[in-house]
Amino acid sequence: MNIKEEMSNFKAMVNSYKLTNLIIAANNIGIFNCLTERDKNIEQIAKKLEVMSNRIEPILNGLVFYKIISKNENGYYLDEYKDVLLKGSKFNQTGYINFAQTIMKKYNNLENAIKNNELSTSNFEKLTDEQAESFVEGMQANAIPQAEYIASKYDFENHRILDIGAGAGTYLINVSKKYKSVTGTMIDLPQVSKIQNRNIEKEKLQDRLKSVSCDYNKDFPDGFYDAVFLFAVVHQEPDGNLKRLLNNIYSVLKPNGRLFLTSFFLNDDKISPEFSVQFAIEMIVSSQNGKVYTHREINDLLKDCNFSNIEIIDEIPSPATLYIAQK
Repeated sequence: MNIKEEMSNFKAMVNSYKLTNLIIAANNIGIFNCLTERDKNIEQIAKKLEVMSNRIEPILNGLVFYKIISKNENGYYLDEYKDVLLKGSKFNQTGYINFAQTIMKKYNNLENAIKNNELSTSNFEKLTDEQAESFVEGMQANAIPQAEYIASKYDFENHRILDIGAGAGTYLINVSKKYKSVTGTMIDLPQVSKIQNRNIEKEKLQDRLKSVSCDYNKDFPDGFYDAVFLFAVVHQEPDGNLKRLLNNIYSVLKPNGRLFLTSFFLNDDKISPEFSVQFAIEMIVSSQNGKVYTHREINDLLKDCNFSNIEIIDEIPSPATLYIAQK
């Protein structure tokens, strides 16, 4: 790479904040909710959003340039990204955009958080109902394809399932809708558990599922389960906590019971894959003690806790990796 290419690439990296802020601003003022698959002209959009057309036109054209929205001679519309931006789509990502905005604010404190871990603020510290709603909304759309994958690939007939840190309850709800014999319990923080019970009732599954408020580091539930779900949780815990959690999971699993676990894992060199490297940096501002584990580290922890027949599934949708381990 010559010096011109180096300079060009470096400037592109530094300027990447511009696209992120463009997407966030467009979402906040309602552009994505305003557009449909049918074109709208600039005057219609400006009137709907209550802004001046000359202020909104560069924003719309910028979104067209990045192929986030489309444009023809009649106006602007959603095409390539309609499934993730249209209102009502189960894959709608506007909640994730809102969550990303929260993380960006924390990134502004990255330098200080590197120097002093006490300045890191957990996503779950002093969680309000509003923040819980935002977090769950941001995670739910990404959980849906994973949940559908797991429900379609694995047999949960007559299973009793424990879902730890269940988020919106997406995984256990999807499995329960496919397998009418499934019963289960979700555990989470009080603000999130409230959302889970609401979603359980919405799906009319309250005769088989429930959510209870529980801090799994302090008061782990008892009982015996055929499967335990631990999705997007392990990175929140340091080694000691995670080993205790895995031991507790092992103790409540029935013989031959399975642990289903996902997270964003680093390769052993710790400089790949890209999403996990970025997520490890994010953990500096969003956790005082959490970490992004390498595949070797999570494998060793599972083996230390007596799990066997460990499977690694990379084809699960999203940048996450699915681990399945058996008691």
